[in-house]
Amino acid sequence: MNSENATVVVVDDDREMANVLCDVVRSAGYNAIGVNSGLEALAIVKQAEPDALVADLRMSGMNGHQLQLELSRVAPNLPVIIITAFGSIQTAVESMKLGAFDYVTKPFGNDELLMSIARALESRRLRQEVKRLRGELARSYGLPNIIAANPKMLAVLEIIGQIADSPANVLITGESGTGKDLLARALHFESVRREGPMVPVNCAALPEHLIESELFGHVKGAFTDARQNKTGLFVAASGGTLFLDEIGELPLLLQPKLLRVIEDKKVRPVGASTEVPVDVRLVAATNSDLEKAIEAGSFRSDLYYRLATVSLFVPPLRERPDDIPPLMRHFLVRAAAEAAKPVPEVAPDVMARLMRYRWPGNVRELHAAIQRGVILCRNNRLTLEDLPPKMVGADAQLAKILDAAVERRLTLDQLDREYVRAVLESVDGNKTQAALILQIDRKTLYRKLEEPEPADSDPNTERAASA
Repeated sequence: MNSENATVVVVDDDREMANVLCDVVRSAGYNAIGVNSGLEALAIVKQAEPDALVADLRMSGMNGHQLQLELSRVAPNLPVIIITAFGSIQTAVESMKLGAFDYVTKPFGNDELLMSIARALESRRLRQEVKRLRGELARSYGLPNIIAANPKMLAVLEIIGQIADSPANVLITGESGTGKDLLARALHFESVRREGPMVPVNCAALPEHLIESELFGHVKGAFTDARQNKTGLFVAASGGTLFLDEIGELPLLLQPKLLRVIEDKKVRPVGASTEVPVDVRLVAATNSDLEKAIEAGSFRSDLYYRLATVSLFVPPLRERPDDIPPLMRHFLVRAAAEAAKPVPEVAPDVMARLMRYRWPGNVRELHAAIQRGVILCRNNRLTLEDLPPKMVGADAQLAKILDAAVERRLTLDQLDREYVRAVLESVDGNKTQAALILQIDRKTLYRKLEEPEPADSDPNTERAASA
């Protein structure tokens, strides 16, 4: 906030003192408005929307504390500085409890008052900047910004709208790259907690020996490297949302402690003897099957049910092909802006290829493919040549396989085997991706790859024998 733009209201029932204070304020380059009563100050605040207010505590009629109470109702974000000749601790504490930004005690120097005003204006500027940034985040990550046309995805968004203001914990499941993190952010920014922090943590990325300290904090000396107190992520997210991504990777030994925090709404930092209350809404996400993990003994069922008060499944992109065109258009515009290029025209066969592709990497893979295409395309036209080779190669290879199969009169078993190998080749030997594309488990994939080649036979002889 520039000093030439800041307006400070000065309130003192002593007219001469009010004029002196206004001169001091103006000497620092601020605009000053002097008034002589609390009622006048309230009227000016409503009319001029000033940036700070300086008020004497002892005034006839409405005193400084009474003025604070009224200002907390009409202008709760206005920083107030109280001037008092009775600078006892009790007076100061009462002023601060009522929301005063600061207080100065008579007699005071001009520099002391101006320093307090400068701090108040900077605090107001920072609060306004935080509010602006949060507004931008809400516009970027709120529900209206999630692109969906598929009924399954629209149903997920509808549920998010219904539960956003609920305090219920939410578990979001789905394959990697489906946009679980975007849904978690939408939950936060659509909720009453939107003004609070949104704190994401990837449970898989934290070293196992540091997870407890990261989540719950620690006190100085709790362990060898604990050289100072550390605030945990639960406390950092208090008043907002804590997003536990990849919750399925949380070590089994730490799960009871997380369960206790959820139930008690208190955390105990590592090495501390007391607990700290927290007010957090938990959103967790995973691409693994937690129910299978429970059966395997690697995830606690009681923690699962506390996390999954509401459970949301995000379908993979291959199950919602009607989302591909709007997502592609969105990524085209975004990638073109990032590359400082015009939005390219899309060749018709590109869209056909995108609609046929299986998208093992889901929306994240589509985004990367479009980014690549926009960077590489020439003559402002996106063609098949600009797509990742495996996206083009898989379909081209399939066409060759089918043509060869008809020409060679392959059996279904032979065609099945060749297709499996072609898919595996198209994903550079990645068996997990190949299994996803083929919609079979890895064991079945291994079995198909290990099956011996059947002896060649004459199809004409087989037909004669069957006749």
